[in-house]
Amino acid sequence: MKKPFLIFYFFLPLFIFSQIREYPNFLSNSFWLGVSGGLNYYKGNFSKSNTEFYSRGEFEYLFESEAKSLFGLKVFSGYGSLSGENTNPLSIGSPQRNSMNFLTYFLDAGVGLSFLLNYNTLIPYVTFGGYTTYWIKVLDQLRNEAFNTKRNIQLGFFSEGGLKIKLADGLTLNLSGIVNYPNTDEIDGRISSKKDLFVTGLAGFSVYFGGLRDFDKDGVPDRFDLCPNTPPNIKVDEFGCPVRVKKDSDLDGVEDEFDKCPDTPSGVVVNKDGCPIDSDGDGVPDYLDRCPGTHTGFPVDDKGCPLDSDGDGVLDPFDECPDTPRNILVNDKGCPKDSDGDGIPDSFDKCPDTPTGVKVNSEGCPEELINIQQEEQTFILQSMTTFEVGKSTLTENAKKELKQLAEKIKKYPNSFWRIEGHTDSQGSSEFNKKLSQERAEAVKKYLISLGIPEKSLIAQGMGEDYPIADNKTEEGRQKNRRVVITKIK
Repeated sequence: MKKPFLIFYFFLPLFIFSQIREYPNFLSNSFWLGVSGGLNYYKGNFSKSNTEFYSRGEFEYLFESEAKSLFGLKVFSGYGSLSGENTNPLSIGSPQRNSMNFLTYFLDAGVGLSFLLNYNTLIPYVTFGGYTTYWIKVLDQLRNEAFNTKRNIQLGFFSEGGLKIKLADGLTLNLSGIVNYPNTDEIDGRISSKKDLFVTGLAGFSVYFGGLRDFDKDGVPDRFDLCPNTPPNIKVDEFGCPVRVKKDSDLDGVEDEFDKCPDTPSGVVVNKDGCPIDSDGDGVPDYLDRCPGTHTGFPVDDKGCPLDSDGDGVLDPFDECPDTPRNILVNDKGCPKDSDGDGIPDSFDKCPDTPTGVKVNSEGCPEELINIQQEEQTFILQSMTTFEVGKSTLTENAKKELKQLAEKIKKYPNSFWRIEGHTDSQGSSEFNKKLSQERAEAVKKYLISLGIPEKSLIAQGMGEDYPIADNKTEEGRQKNRRVVITKIK
């Protein structure tokens, strides 16, 4: 008894929802005539069912409704058959009647109450009701004889669920499934404790007429239309009368008479006054703002991003040196970076690794570098005898000279020495800078291996920037390719 109500429970939420919202239902007061055909499937005392035909005609009336849902009354009559087979006939009824199959024909007529939801093209529905059935003789197909020649008219009930698909005005395609409870156990001529039932699948067509009329096709039924002759494509109100045209030149959803920004570009989100929204309140509308989450009070540029006037990567509110020249390395406070603390910013410091306390010139290099009057404090190694060609690998000859130099350096404990690598102008300046640094580092590393403290040595690649001879001659270029080791303190 619970199965017929499963469909009802499923449609109950749809029914409640459909009653909330007003909706002109043009199927109200309409009449329907339909024909359909399909297949029956029996379930009873025989173990196997065969599919058999079924056809019916129906008449339906849909009651008036101003909601999306509406009720209807359906009357129908049909003719069909059922059949089944059994692989163990002795298990059914009397052992003397060991039929392997049965076939019966029937006529039915019934009435039901329908619930429909009108979605214009699609109309789902459920129907519950009762019907009477006249069962014609139940035949034993193998023996060609009747199980029971006397049949009674039975009163049963059914539940139906289906979908009407609108093909055109006044015509629908119908698809449905029906569960039939004939209230008898004699469909197959066998009586047991469980009553028989069968299901039916149908497809067919219906024509309908009547319903609410809408002469001017404005969506308001004539019976409610106060302006029944509205021209086509005119927007109307709930009474079917033309609505006042609201002018909105920039199409932002705010009428011109209330729009304080009537020229807003298309697609821009606006506030109630019709002006572009500025979420962070920085004066730049969201649609132009590349930094929409700027903190309140931060000065911004024309793109809505916090200002960095000197372009050093530190925002103005946090920049202690807001006028730093372009391309100058700065610290986290926006001031020029001075790694060795000698007072010369790194961007201008040609000797960024000067030891603390050493007096420097305007280029950030120790002043002693330019005073090499004492010969014993300056040593020059020519690269042609110090390194392999184009490399930073020390020659054996260079190692001998550096051993002698190391002994001289040890005479000056707590002193500092600068190792400069120089090249000629051949090749790119980037390559020469890198090569000179590598050669200076190679000399430094070897001196450390000879017992010179690492903190006493500074290695700096000078590249081709400090020639001592003309780079246009081979002799000049040989002089320029050198390593200069100078005592600076």
